[in-house]
Parts: sequence; C-alpha cells; structure tokens
Amino acid sequence: MSSVIAIIDSRAPLPVIENLQNQFDVFLFHSEQITYEAISCHPDIFLFQGCNRLIVAPNTPPECLSLLHDRNITFSFGKSHIGKRVDNSTSYNCIETESHFFHKQGFTDHTILNSISKLVVDLPQAYTRCSMFALNQHDFITSDKGIEKILIQQGFNCFYCKPTSILLPPYKYGFIGGCIGMVNNRLYITGSLDTLEDGKTLRNFIESRDIIIEELYNGNLYDAGGLFFL
Repeated sequence: MSSVIAIIDSRAPLPVIENLQNQFDVFLFHSEQITYEAISCHPDIFLFQGCNRLIVAPNTPPECLSLLHDRNITFSFGKSHIGKRVDNSTSYNCIETESHFFHKQGFTDHTILNSISKLVVDLPQAYTRCSMFALNQHDFITSDKGIEKILIQQGFNCFYCKPTSILLPPYKYGFIGGCIGMVNNRLYITGSLDTLEDGKTLRNFIESRDIIIEELYNGNLYDAGGLFFL
C-alpha cells in the first residue's frame, strides 16, 4: 500500500490510471445525479485542497468519504452542497498558495472563506481550479485569458495554454487545470504536452522551475477534474 493516494476521474484514459497505479493507491472518483455529467467525476468540484487542510462538500460521494476516514486523512466539511448550476458547482473549485488565495468573489464556500487569512485575488472565472494550476506561489499555468490578465496585473508569472486539444466530452475542449496534479516536485499530466499547440514552450516553462514532468500517456490531455494527491 502506497502512503500517497491519487484521486482522479474514474473515466480517465485507462493508461493514465494504470500508470498512476504503478506509483500510488488510486481512487477512481465518481458521482451520480449530483452535478452535471461532464464534471460529475471531477474531484476538484467536491474537494478543496489548501496548503494545510482539506475541505470537502457535505454531499461528496460516500465512497470518497469512506476512503478519507479509512486512511485517517484529516478533513472538514464545507457548508455548500454541490448542485447543477455554476453558482453551486464551483464552491470548492479554488486555489491556495503560501501567499494568496484565488477564486471568483461570491462563489466560494463560507467554510473556506472563513479559514483564509491570506491575500485574496478575485478572478473572473469561478471554475478556478479547473482553469489554472499553481506550480508555486509565483508561477501559474492557465487556459483562461481572463485569469491570465489578472495574474499578470498582480505581478505573477503566468503561462497561457491554448486548451483546444484538451479532452472533456461532450464539450469541444476542456481546461488545463483539470489535467494536472503535483506531489514531491513532480507534475503529473493526463497526457502528452506534445499534443498541445504550445506544448514545447509550456514544457520549458515548467522545467525551468526545476519541476519534473510525468506524462501519464501519449495521447491528448484529458480534463479529469485535476489530480489530487493525499
């Protein structure tokens, strides 16, 4: 049994899941009839993983809650139940770094808000964790031009990634944050950066931060609602 659990969309490509299973205990996340189908198996809709805490939606699927209890993972419940609208499916879809908290004002679960004592950056996209990823407290990747604009205005380094080849059925494309997770300075990606229009430049951006890239299969990136390592 690995000491680290990887939580990922149960519909992710099989090679992605198998390669994760070679290194971690893998939990295949899924839900039914809670939120809309495209994001129903996305952990970033139900889980907020801060710098030192995990806050989860009260209606997180029981199988996931059992996993957290069985592995003695400390977590607390938020107040917001996940639903089928933008305003109630984005409450936990936010990002925290050592210095800042990022989300769209008015969309964050109150339990999370009450636990924040950092500078808050108001973004134009409520699906924040879907649309961006923090490599560290200074460097970010996003597939949202509005987020890119705000981050640059705030003095952060931000790489904009064109998302048109990212898979998120039944939509035309997905979001870069949903394809990424990091543990022990290794960035795990649900596909090959070579399938992105600007993948070579993105690879250089990541590796220049002394981060090791682990591409989990050779196909197009799959938006799995993020990779969560606990």
